[in-house]
Amino acid sequence: MLGRIAKGMKNGAMGMALRAYLNDRLKEYGEVLDCTIDTDRGRIAVRVLLAGDREPINAAVEKYDLEREGDAVYATLRSFSSSRQWLTLLLGKLFTGKRYKLPSAVGGFLE
Repeated sequence: MLGRIAKGMKNGAMGMALRAYLNDRLKEYGEVLDCTIDTDRGRIAVRVLLAGDREPINAAVEKYDLEREGDAVYATLRSFSSSRQWLTLLLGKLFTGKRYKLPSAVGGFLE
């Protein structure tokens, strides 16, 4: 039980760190309102309010793989979903199979 609580806290801290990172990098496009990471399922979900929109959208990386190289951690994105069909298709077309170095604030939690 304590292990499950600790994992939940770790996932929560990673989600907060990733949310801050995404908001810093993507602020001209909108705001990430929520970001959750489920390391057991390999899933990242976000709720985003895009600039000019009134209602937030939901999007998720449904599957990702992690790889460590020295001190760096990389994520390869595998599949996506969203509350907008066009966005799901666009995310899949642009990002499936792409590999990204994770921010140290997020990668550090993966020890």
